[in-house]
Amino acid sequence: MKTRMTELFGIKHPIMLSGMNWLTTPKLVAAVSNAGGLGNLATQQYDPDRLRAAIREIKSLTDKPFGANLTMGVGTDYLIPVVIEEKVPAVNYALGRPPEIGALVEAVHAYGGKVIGTVAFLRHALRAEQLGVDMLNITGYEAAGHSGNIGALVLIPTITSAVKIPCIGAGGYSDGKSLAAALALGAEGVAMGTRLAATQEAEVADVIKQTWLKATEEDTVIDTAFDGIPCRVLRNKAAERMMKKHLPLVDAMSAALFMKREMQLSWAQLIRTANAIRKMPIGIGDSQRGFTSSIRIATSSRLVVKATVEGDVENGLLLMGQGAGRIHDIPTVAELIERSVREAEQIVETLKTRIGS
Repeated sequence: MKTRMTELFGIKHPIMLSGMNWLTTPKLVAAVSNAGGLGNLATQQYDPDRLRAAIREIKSLTDKPFGANLTMGVGTDYLIPVVIEEKVPAVNYALGRPPEIGALVEAVHAYGGKVIGTVAFLRHALRAEQLGVDMLNITGYEAAGHSGNIGALVLIPTITSAVKIPCIGAGGYSDGKSLAAALALGAEGVAMGTRLAATQEAEVADVIKQTWLKATEEDTVIDTAFDGIPCRVLRNKAAERMMKKHLPLVDAMSAALFMKREMQLSWAQLIRTANAIRKMPIGIGDSQRGFTSSIRIATSSRLVVKATVEGDVENGLLLMGQGAGRIHDIPTVAELIERSVREAEQIVETLKTRIGS
């Protein structure tokens, strides 16, 4: 299946792995790339040395293109030079201010890499195109983690009809039906997060995979309580508690210490990170998040690790998209990608026949 996405990155199939902290390990990233998709490493969980080691591990596992995901403006800008120095073929950013994004685009293009901008609104898509990004990752309301408030059925055609660069859809994509739908809406491919994490190569606790297998499309909740902007997670005890609290100051203090230890930050770096999060815009040109949001991020980060790393899916926050309701097995990455593409192609042919009749 050839699209502008496959041509842009030199890959076989128009499917990208969404960057998910503590879920997209080098092994999973390489597996997606080796299967013909575009693997994508989440970077925010690393310090510079560990990130460099992770990128080099991916290079040792695949000779195919792969990407790295950067969340701009959250005090982790020290990771950007590592991604540039290692010449990662595709750099997928989220959030950030125009000057920061423009500098990133210039640096990545200098070594021949491509830049993917993650957007959830038309105004952000138009600005990203002006800044020179090569492709847009359009995140719909259905997605795990951060999303806008517009579903794919409206958001994808709205953006794809307004920009000239290729776009892909993210949020709820799990099979050939959803891939075919994205293509029909004007996208050039899709990003899969939860679905690709529910594979044999994913280094995820079995209890998490079983949670996804048992989940329905109604088992998630989206709220600003988790880190200040809309974020979708599994509906569980931890999520219910956070939605009831107004400002979890005590939790935030212990969470800040956890982040300092987990990210190997000095006290000065921790303070700069908190201040950067406070000033971080919700999107290009948007207002700052504020103090409350930074506290919620500190608290939720610890709980995300509790669920994702420790496997406590009741007392931790498990980022999960509505597409989890479409997960019914745990295949290999290659099996999932191949059958998704095959199913999408069959749907296209069936529609041709149906329309013809």
